[in-house]
Amino acid sequence: MTSPFTTVADVFCFVPDLAAATAWYTDRLGVPPALQAAQLARFDLGTSSLTLHQFDEFNTGGTAGCVAYWDVEDVDAVVAEWGRHGAIAHRGPKTIMTGERLCQLLDPFGNLIGVRQASR
Repeated sequence: MTSPFTTVADVFCFVPDLAAATAWYTDRLGVPPALQAAQLARFDLGTSSLTLHQFDEFNTGGTAGCVAYWDVEDVDAVVAEWGRHGAIAHRGPKTIMTGERLCQLLDPFGNLIGVRQASR
């Protein structure tokens, strides 16, 4: 059987204050949203997107559930930079058995963003 999943196309983070979250992520990511609407802002990042969506009756933010990991050059540098702007290392940073370095960052809006550095 072939998996119906291929690549991660878009990761949604649900936020209580879309304007504040959009400004915060624009500063952290170094790019403006590629798409903005009343309820969301989408950042195009490589072959994937990160979409911030205003809380609604279906979804609110939080740390429970799945965490998407984004490839970065240096996990520790990202953790330090984002930490200076209100993110908190939730799990990690740590090097796992495969040699990869991982960290889950809790953003100021209650969402977890995973960062992954390939093994060297």
